[in-house]
Order: sequence, then structure tokens, then C-alpha cells
Amino acid sequence: MAIALQFAGFDTNNLRVSVSPLAELMAVLHVWAEPDHHFESSAEVQAIARNLDDRMIAEFNALSPLWARFRARFFFPVGTESNQTFDRELAGVAALPLEVFVSMAAEAIRGYSKDLPAASELLHDEKIRREFLDTCRSRSLGRFELAEQLLEDPEEFRRRIIGFCSDCWSSFFRKEWEDLALTIGRAAAQLAGKLNRADPIATIASLSVTAKAFLGTSEVRFDKLQQRRVKMDQRELLLIPSRWIGNHLTVKDNAGYPVIVHFSAQTRQEELLQIKQMRDRLSALSADSRLELFRHISAEPMTTSELAARLGQPAAQISRSLRVLREAGLVVSDRHGKLVYHRIDTATVLRMGPDLLATLTR
Repeated sequence: MAIALQFAGFDTNNLRVSVSPLAELMAVLHVWAEPDHHFESSAEVQAIARNLDDRMIAEFNALSPLWARFRARFFFPVGTESNQTFDRELAGVAALPLEVFVSMAAEAIRGYSKDLPAASELLHDEKIRREFLDTCRSRSLGRFELAEQLLEDPEEFRRRIIGFCSDCWSSFFRKEWEDLALTIGRAAAQLAGKLNRADPIATIASLSVTAKAFLGTSEVRFDKLQQRRVKMDQRELLLIPSRWIGNHLTVKDNAGYPVIVHFSAQTRQEELLQIKQMRDRLSALSADSRLELFRHISAEPMTTSELAARLGQPAAQISRSLRVLREAGLVVSDRHGKLVYHRIDTATVLRMGPDLLATLTR
């Protein structure tokens, strides 16, 4: 499955790199809400949370579907200005047409965008309204309660969101942003320079290991648990770097607003695994014979002949097993004089748990 951005007919003048403090706040809240998906940074966010009062924590818990896996579009810039301020972005949320805000909020509360009814139907058609509320209730009571408030009084719901974001800004995020702005701004400037020098499609694809450029068809595909094709002609595109979003690259393509690609400004892409690499590693260890061999060389480096003698297998079979493990990145072979010793790549093995989680949840 993939989200494909189709760039045939795209005007590169509609491409911007933008810094967004509101999107970064949303990223912090996302990590706080889903610590198991962000093990590398959840401790930092939990430390921030310990300084918040009970009222804010309760409000965070109640509103958390808005920044869970399917993040609300209104947390991203609604215009194409390159240098956003927090106040200006909140003003943009306040100025959204009411039905647009309802649609964006309803998407996030329900948790997916497929076949979402129009906002006018959600607000005024009793049958569609009831079906939407029933769907939200089937997911969780918290989602149902948010959906009910949204449809009962959308303007009050909007004020609630803006008020919570303002409280976050004054209580902890203003200071956090002072530390982040330079790093994220530098990443944005570097990307803007690269876009001026290199092919924009290849550059966009380089933002994530989950992406692949198809230059012949002017397309970039992001490996996501969604299936969409977005025609970019007549559309604007904002690339937004983030320190907190980790490996969870996000693409938003709400009609009438810029397409968003929210990507990590810090994660070294060469350290992120493709799904095929993780599958190869799991497959390499799935055979009993290879797993037994692997256990032997985890204790000490051994030669092929030593392994053949211990395991009672022909040297050729040992060599084949070692090749599978080596190609999966799990085994390293070092020559010492005339002998070649095989050992596990300890760093890779230790990362397999975190790598598996990161690969599955991005």
C-alpha cells in the first residue's frame, strides 16, 4: 500500500519548505499519546508531562484522538507561508470555514478518512450523524464523546482545541520551541537549498526510506498503510521538517489546502529499515538450522569448519546458511590470516526489536 504523489504538470513554484511550531506541538503530543511507538523519545516527553497540572493532563487524555495515528489536518499550516509563528497558526485554525474545520476534526476523531460524509451532512442529516457517532463509539467511548461535542457545538469544540494548544504553549512548549526552532530552521534551509540544486522529485523521495521516486512517471510513492493517488498539478506542496515526529512521516492531502509532507529532520534515513530488510532478517532466523548456527557464533567467533564439525553438517551447507545470515546483515565474517571467523553483528541484533517496531508503525 502507498500514498502516491503524481507530479505530472506540477508547478515547482508551488513547492515550499515550511517551519511549523503548531505541527511540532502536535508531534510532541503524539509521542506522549503513543509512547510504545516512540520508545526512543517517549521518556523525554514523559518528563515534560510530569510538570503539567491535572487539568491539562485530563484535557490531553480527552483530546488525544486528534493527534493519534491519524493526525488532524488543522495542526498543519493552512497557508503556504514559509515562516509560521504559533499565534499565526492558531489564528489560521480559528479562521477556517466551519465546515472545513468539522471535516478535519471528524477525520481525526474517527481515525481514518475513507468515505467520510460531508460536514454539512454530519451537522444536519440525522441518519448520517447517527452512523458517524456509532462508528466513533465502536472505536472508543472517548472518540464518541469528542464526536458528539464536535457535532453539537463545533465552534465551542474549536475554541477548546485552540485553548488547549495555547495552554501547552504557555506551560511548556514556548521554551521547547526556542530550543527546536534553530535546528528545524536549519533543516528547512538545507532542504530548500537542495531543492534548488537537484531534481525536486528525487529530493522529495530522499526525505524517507519509505519513499521511492519514479522519475519516468513523475511520481513519488510513500509506503504507508493507506492507498491514495494525489494529482499534484494545480496543488501546493509544503514540506515540513520535524524533530519529534521520529519515523512517522505523514502525508495530508485535504482538498482546497496545501498537500503536506511532515518528515523527520533528524532521523538518519540510512538507519531506517525498509520492510523487505526486516522481513529478510526474520526469515534468516526462521530456519531451525540457521538459528542453531546463529546461537553457536553468538557465544564466540567460529570458522566454517568448526561449525560443520559441531553441527554435523557439510561445510557447503554451513556456508549457505552463513551467506543467508550475512546477506540479512546479522553475521559478520572477518579474516585472520588464512582463517575466516564468523560472528554475529551484535549491534544489529540488539536493534532488531526497536527496528521491527519502527518499521511496522511508521
